[in-house]
Amino acid sequence: MPGSNVPHSKIKLRIIMNVHCTTCGELWEVDYLQHEVIFETDLSASDIEVWYSLPNSQKLAPSYRDELQDSGWEFGRSVVNVVHCPCCPQKTKPDLQRLSAKAELERQYGTDILTLASIFHSYNL
Repeated sequence: MPGSNVPHSKIKLRIIMNVHCTTCGELWEVDYLQHEVIFETDLSASDIEVWYSLPNSQKLAPSYRDELQDSGWEFGRSVVNVVHCPCCPQKTKPDLQRLSAKAELERQYGTDILTLASIFHSYNL
């Protein structure tokens, strides 16, 4: 940074990306979904620690998916694909067009969470 005494190696760039819930359209910060949403569950601290160590492809294994669903969350193949969130009115169905588009993008980009989140963010998905 010009005029700064902070070495370039110490500067961290944080890009804020948001994605929408497929059902209610609520906006969620990707960083929150990747790092904080797990704390809304009843998982123990050690289970959460294990969750953090998992590759993205395993973060929604059935046991974690069930815990998240009990907290009002439903995801597609990744935590950036919010299908249903705690803000959704009960018994509301997801927007089928958005659901289909997001599912296709997840098939194409797999576990590349950053690319997927960037596309969802760019197209307000």
